[in-house]
Amino acid sequence: EAADFEGDKAAFMRSHAGEDAWIMMDGHMGNNHEATWNLDVAKAVMAAVEPSGLLFYEEPLHYTDPWGYAELCRATNVPIAGGECLTASYEWRVFIERDCFDVGQPDASFTGGLGEFLNVAAMLAQRDRKIATHAWGAGASLMQNVHAGFAAGNTAILEIPPDYAGLHSEMIDGGLVIKDGHVLPPDRPGLGVVLTDEIKRRYPF
Repeated sequence: EAADFEGDKAAFMRSHAGEDAWIMMDGHMGNNHEATWNLDVAKAVMAAVEPSGLLFYEEPLHYTDPWGYAELCRATNVPIAGGECLTASYEWRVFIERDCFDVGQPDASFTGGLGEFLNVAAMLAQRDRKIATHAWGAGASLMQNVHAGFAAGNTAILEIPPDYAGLHSEMIDGGLVIKDGHVLPPDRPGLGVVLTDEIKRRYPF
């Protein structure tokens, strides 16, 4: 059932977006309201989405199963992505040394800062793996990951929330520039985040 559902979604998106679009899907650690996917389900899902030519499939398994991730990567041609919930280099090593991800997704604001992000990126690069930043956070989190993504030589794509409004956009204050679908390298000092007294008054919490 999961394979049919995911395969239909992928085919639908490909038919509407065309052959040149980059399509990514997210399994949310294989979780839904009824069950968590096991390795057999994840393999069936990958077989179903493979004809649609995804850029990657994110988090098809729970992070308690690095062995399953490693086997899944060996069993499918669909690039497997993950890692947004992993913290610090030592935790990443458990997955990287087993080749659990074709595309790692560190989050600089979660995995331990810019330095730890770059340590993770370097470990992935040594195994010829790519980076897709995770940046589903507030304005300062987003800008950390934009900077870290540009600093890592193996970054394939930057995650940008589609509607970072209110406090988040005011803190960025034009520091994030996207042109023709591409993020431009930031050119402001530091992270490019501005926290004024007026912003503090408007958002006291």
